[in-house]
Amino acid sequence: MNAMPIKIKIKDIAEKAGVSAGTVDRVLHNRGNVSKETKKKVLEILEQIHYTPNLSASALASKKTFVFYSVIPNCEPGGYWKMVEVGLRRAEQELSDFKVLLKINYFDQYDSASFIRAMDETLKNAPDGILFPPFQKQITLDYTRQMEELGIPYVFIDSKIEGARPLAYYGQDSFQSGYLGAKLLFTQKPDLHKIAVFSFFHSGEMHSNQVSLRMEGFQSYVGKFKKDCELVRVPLDAYEWDQNERIMENLFSENPDVEGAVLFSSRSYVIADFLEKHHHHVTLIGYDLLEKNVACLRKNTIAYLIAQRPEEQAYRGIKAFSDSLIFKKQIQPINFAPIDILTQENIDFYLKF
Repeated sequence: MNAMPIKIKIKDIAEKAGVSAGTVDRVLHNRGNVSKETKKKVLEILEQIHYTPNLSASALASKKTFVFYSVIPNCEPGGYWKMVEVGLRRAEQELSDFKVLLKINYFDQYDSASFIRAMDETLKNAPDGILFPPFQKQITLDYTRQMEELGIPYVFIDSKIEGARPLAYYGQDSFQSGYLGAKLLFTQKPDLHKIAVFSFFHSGEMHSNQVSLRMEGFQSYVGKFKKDCELVRVPLDAYEWDQNERIMENLFSENPDVEGAVLFSSRSYVIADFLEKHHHHVTLIGYDLLEKNVACLRKNTIAYLIAQRPEEQAYRGIKAFSDSLIFKKQIQPINFAPIDILTQENIDFYLKF
């Protein structure tokens, strides 16, 4: 049997170096007030004994409070961003002993001005780290440049943007997610000639980076394998439900040959409910594991649901800040979440696992 490793204490190092424990502590934490000769002697002993500091104990003893911010869309009960909020709070609870505070600023995901206000308010507070989902590319890059100039680390969830340098990204490969959506749709209906591509807008024409990347992936598949298939763009208002009903009625009246549909954001249930009432023959691909989407999947009004574990993304994003800033760990920059394909047949097993 292997012997248990001997735990080396600061006082043991001090005795070997012939200095006080306080001097060793100052060398370990690089606090100064130590002569070059003494520091060299202590470092040599540390190297000889392969000393590894107890970072958890050091963090617990630290007097510094770390304040992390998250900027996310408004949360609705049972909605996608509510799951993100759950993950954020789980990480905050786990890190509470290490003097970590988490603050959340919310915005309207369909209003670019709202996103800008939330980001401006966050930066005013000079936090130790900011977690947020990229939305419009140029607006996001403007803020990442500011954060880099201020020395504020940031983490992306949901999607990533080229040209930014986040501490880490946690989320799907959004392009591949869109590519897979097209592949699934044509697997279900190989002879599709016209597909309705739905999207939600409102004030400021807010269009998320993730939706754009999924659309690119979807178009890439169609361009490679189904060049004769027409994609019909259908913009819907995020809040005007009666208006949306009329838009969809007009769509199918003018395009009776539409037999496939996709929505790259989380409100697939809106489209599914309309199709259930009026157009049973249309196959719909949806995204995100919302309760309402799951209900539609069980009824088969959504053929496939592509999920991405948002709670885990948020949880791991906040933990990345603590691992980097508190525990001095090296952070892996790109962390892709699984692209989960859910169907009427497997949804109950997925939810119970």
